[in-house]
This record gives sequence, structure tokens and C-alpha cells, in this order.
Amino acid sequence: MAENDIKKLPLKEVLIASWEYCATHGKVAFWLNVIVYIIGALALFSWKHILFWPIMLVVYILWGMYFRFYFNRKPYFDYKVLFDSLVPSTKIVVLTVVIGTILIVLPILPLFISSSPEFIDEYSMFLQGDVEKQGMLILIANILFMLVSPFLAYRPFLAWISSLIGRSGSLRLAWKKTKGNYFEFLFIALITNLSIAFVRWLVMYLGGNDYITMLFVAPVFIYFNVLSAKTYEFFFMK
Repeated sequence: MAENDIKKLPLKEVLIASWEYCATHGKVAFWLNVIVYIIGALALFSWKHILFWPIMLVVYILWGMYFRFYFNRKPYFDYKVLFDSLVPSTKIVVLTVVIGTILIVLPILPLFISSSPEFIDEYSMFLQGDVEKQGMLILIANILFMLVSPFLAYRPFLAWISSLIGRSGSLRLAWKKTKGNYFEFLFIALITNLSIAFVRWLVMYLGGNDYITMLFVAPVFIYFNVLSAKTYEFFFMK
């Protein structure tokens, strides 16, 4: 793709259009909030139980139906389309697992590189340190994951949307169409993650719990999916 053929995502316009869509479809947004909260609360309650996985399947079906509703593809529940959409979804999961594994292994990598017994002992003690040090490692891993999320999550997510509405679910095509928009997708990742992190921190600071947090995070999930649909429209349908 030539440089002059690159389509740059107009972030301000897409962000505003997503808010306007949510506002003009208030009834749909309200009931979707209710459903997302109930499913999210059930997922929190059962995440250590085998029931967690059927709930995740319900989440998959819910958003699959939502994108078909958004793009007016009837019937909204089409088991064949949902099954076919598992192909790009599986690729996204594989990418996520690979990158996640790399991030998990990254903190212990110095133990294999260094041959100094003193360094190995000191670094091992650091990895086994207090909560503050472990929290720092988690923060670093989250930052690294966010930096790769435009490749790992956001652009492949558009391939999944495409497959849901009967178009090509090719990851290669999604990357080609969105080429040159790394920082635009990184900004979306930034505002999404910071919004969720701020809400969770505020609720916990005020003495709340994860169930109350989910009440305020559910609208963020909905807005993100509307934003994804608007982004898909820009790259694939204009």
C-alpha cells in the first residue's frame, strides 16, 4: 500500500460519533448495560468455577449479536456466522497467548542471561519481594501489553467484526486496511485502559468492590464496542 493510500483514522470525529450513537440509542444502551453488568457479575462470581467458560461463551454470542444488530444484519443470532467467526477469534486468542507468555517470561529472562551468581541471587530476591515490587512488574507488563495491543487486539478485532457481518475475516486484510494507524489505536487503548483503571481505583478508594466497579465499567465496554464499530465503518465501508 502506497503511503498516500493510507487512511488515517480521524480520532476526534470517531470518538464524538460513538458518543452520539450511544446517546441516540439510549434505550438499547441502557438494556445492554444491564445485560453486560449481569453477565460480568456472574463471570466475577464464577471465575474459579467451570461455569465461567459457558458465561464467556454467552459474552461471545452477546457481542456477536450486537455487531450484527449495529450493522443491521438479520437474523441477529446466526449460529453459522458465529461459528465461522471463531476462525479469526482463534487467531486472536493464539496471538494473545503468545504475547502474554512472552510478557510472563520476560521478568525472569535476566536469570537465564546472566552468569553472575550474585546477580542471580539479588534478582531472585527482587522477584520474590514485597507487594509493591510485584505491583511494579505487573504495571510494566500491562504497559508492554498496551504497546503491542494495536497489533495484538485492536486491528485483529476488526477482522472479527468483519466476519460477523458476512465479510472477509482475514487478519492480513485488517492489518493492510489499518496500516499507518499505530498511534491512533494506541490512543484508543490508552483511554480505554485508563478509564477502567481510574474507575476501579476510585471505587476501591471509596470502599467498594469489584461488583460495584463492574457497574461503572460496563458502559466503558459498550462505548469501546461502539467505537470499534465506527472504526470498522471508516476503514472497511467508506
